[in-house]
Amino acid sequence: MYFFRALLSPVVLWPALVSGKSNSNTANYTVEELWDLEVTFWDNFLYPANVKQVEAINSTLFTTEVQGRVDITRVFNGSELNTEYIFGLFSDPNHLSLVGVPIAYSITQFIAERNIASATTVVTFNATSFGNLLLPVTIDTWIMWDANGRIMQYDATFRWFGFLLDTLVEALATSINGTASQATAALTQLLATTVCDTHDKYCTGENQQYDNSTACYDFLTTAIPLGKDYELGRDTLLCREVHEHMVQYDPKMHCPHIGPTGGDYCVNDQTYEQKVLQKYFNVSWIVGVPWTGNIWLGD
Repeated sequence: MYFFRALLSPVVLWPALVSGKSNSNTANYTVEELWDLEVTFWDNFLYPANVKQVEAINSTLFTTEVQGRVDITRVFNGSELNTEYIFGLFSDPNHLSLVGVPIAYSITQFIAERNIASATTVVTFNATSFGNLLLPVTIDTWIMWDANGRIMQYDATFRWFGFLLDTLVEALATSINGTASQATAALTQLLATTVCDTHDKYCTGENQQYDNSTACYDFLTTAIPLGKDYELGRDTLLCREVHEHMVQYDPKMHCPHIGPTGGDYCVNDQTYEQKVLQKYFNVSWIVGVPWTGNIWLGD
């Protein structure tokens, strides 16, 4: 659910080179062409267009080896995984979900050069699980495209996500005529029940993670925390809520993510410093200056 922070670099965006590691598919688009590519992505992010992207399994909007990072969750590699998370996570209005489905957007900030665009987009979500509450969600993005107009890298931040979670809890508290604490407890129960139902349906045989539904529910409600706004990629219930949506697409891959171990995604394997300094991207986001000291570039 989790989605895009774009803090613009203070360097001048000159049409020179993309510093750091080179890429044979590096393109040189006009600003208008990059705007069109940006709009194409967001058009397909909305429901129900995102359903068609999910059904494609490997969205043609991504390169095969696309790299993606979302601040509140983790990094995502490859077109299939990114198709499941970027489009599949928000594609079912009838399934319990924190923010529901995206129904409209407005790009409020945009700057672009060569094959990179940095933008801020306010996406309106219909939180169908919270009485069709309409929520404006601010998503900051850096996106890089290859010569074929496919996304090869993206870096995303959900701005004010903690405020968003508090707003959802307040809405739930109002609906149950209770306190914020009671609403948080109710949300925990709802999410745990949904995760366990999904586990029982899809995580069978070698993919089974819990002995039974009771063991699943007890673990999710007592052994791990619900999670804070930055913990949708840590050992929390909120992280498992994110991955629960993906289980139906690939049980073998995603069942461990909702299980007790958390798989490779819902685990506390990073300190704050390690999160910030993680070397990940293959191509530098710095454009037009001979700077080779980008600490985010992978080895």
